[in-house]
Amino acid sequence: MEFRILGPLEVVDEGRPITIRRGKEQALLIYLLLHANEIVPSGRLIDELWDQRPPPTAPKILQNAVSHLRKQLGDGRLLTRDPGYLLRVDEGELDLQRFERLAKEGRGEEALELWRGPALLNLGDERFADDARRRLEDQRVAVLEGRIEDDLAAGRHAELVAELEQLVEGNPLRERLQGQLMRALYGIGRQGDALDVYRRARRTLSEQLGLEPGPQLQELERKILNQDPELAPTAPPARVQSRPPLRRANRRVALLALLGALLLAAVIVGIVHATGGGGGPIIATKNSLAVVDPQRNRVVEVIPIGATPRGVTVGKQFVWTANAGEGTVSQIDPNELRVVQTVGLGLAATDLVETRGEVWVATGSDNNLARIDARSGGVLARAKISNDGSASAYAVAAGADAVWVGSGGDIFKIDPSSHELVGRWHYGGGINDLAVNGGSVWLVSSAETVARVSGTTIRPTAETSIGVIPTALAIGGGSIWVAAPDPLDPHAAVWRLDPVTARVTQTTKLGKVVGYPPTLDIAFGERALWVASYDAGTVTRLDPATGNVVATIRIGGHPSGIAVGAKRIWVTVS
Repeated sequence: MEFRILGPLEVVDEGRPITIRRGKEQALLIYLLLHANEIVPSGRLIDELWDQRPPPTAPKILQNAVSHLRKQLGDGRLLTRDPGYLLRVDEGELDLQRFERLAKEGRGEEALELWRGPALLNLGDERFADDARRRLEDQRVAVLEGRIEDDLAAGRHAELVAELEQLVEGNPLRERLQGQLMRALYGIGRQGDALDVYRRARRTLSEQLGLEPGPQLQELERKILNQDPELAPTAPPARVQSRPPLRRANRRVALLALLGALLLAAVIVGIVHATGGGGGPIIATKNSLAVVDPQRNRVVEVIPIGATPRGVTVGKQFVWTANAGEGTVSQIDPNELRVVQTVGLGLAATDLVETRGEVWVATGSDNNLARIDARSGGVLARAKISNDGSASAYAVAAGADAVWVGSGGDIFKIDPSSHELVGRWHYGGGINDLAVNGGSVWLVSSAETVARVSGTTIRPTAETSIGVIPTALAIGGGSIWVAAPDPLDPHAAVWRLDPVTARVTQTTKLGKVVGYPPTLDIAFGERALWVASYDAGTVTRLDPATGNVVATIRIGGHPSGIAVGAKRIWVTVS
């Protein structure tokens, strides 16, 4: 079994992802992973998971979370040990332990490759997660500084400047990074810029900490002023046709050169392809928005956006993406295919919708709802949806007169004019997705159901149990479309439901399932139904008249969210 917390939480058993329910169950597992093979008292778990303010039901919630984790992880993993619990993790099973071991062995590059995004990405308000996140980020940056030191010693100053500028901006109090940026700038003849970095670092340290730069940074400034020969860069190693086995540091030089050539070739191919020439297909990169032409069933552009993008929606003027990894929303011009601006929320944005000149953003485990002005991108408000510490908001939809949010097992109705909560109903199963059809709201839940709810009374008017967990739904072509596993074998599938009876009328099998439930999103438009598969790296096009697969489009990476509008298909890629 493999546990991964250096990015979104992932648990994999013999190549099969294991689904861990959001909320306190994920928080419990992550806390136990941070204290792997230790006995953690129950009282301490309750205090940490509820930040010293547990509700009366906390012991029961903890017991339920432990029980479900045991079922998911199998026997012999989560053990009861007085006065609490112990999670058994074997050598090499936890990516954090592998990272620390590789870093200790001086294999920094291999250690850094284990990071898939910000650590503990699934957690929101838990204080223990904030503390652990800072500690892990410090460890990551320390290893990164060591790798940069090797690059400077190898004379790769020019390659490092942009990376170091970004790192210094995010870590202005780390003097080692400031010094490395100064050395990189000086090494490419930008002596004045190097000294300017020192002046900014000195001002920042003085304003924030009341301190002067340390002796090493001061000595570096003196050497730059005196043009000390010791700072002269070493020429990068020359490339040769063949050589005996190389040390790790030198292998990286050869690999970088090879990758540079491959990237140049890929760019040339992409340009030719995007302009209608020959060449292979364009493949999306991590943290991007893939643009699909529905006339040709192929990716025609890839737009870099924020980290770990999830939901995407097409508004009146712009396309918007929710970037959970860095807590931002990207505003994209659909005509020029470029990011207009990145809006900072400070919350793990996961789904969003535009209505009446505002973009409404659900924030996953943060359980907030934020509003953004659809013209300027300015953040208008953000507020907690409920005080339920175990609830998460992963679905938001809009109709003619209401915004609907699914938070845990509750549905919330909000008036988009007054921005006030006007209705709430407890459904029961965790709500995975919402869609509005006239005066009704449709939902899919982890209780293996598809339900129709009256938009007026906020009460169910129809419900169908499909026996598997559905993850997403869309409405169009006179049908309700649901993305879920196939009921008979390990494949993803699309279920067609009658909007009047809510009965299943057709099931179309797609690709093989990697995890359960499969991570799928679905959208309707451009006379087709489109299904994005995170695990397969594809978008499948279905004919809504027959329900048959028309095309399978390779996107690359991990497609997460999908939307249709402005004569394009928009796919977020993690």
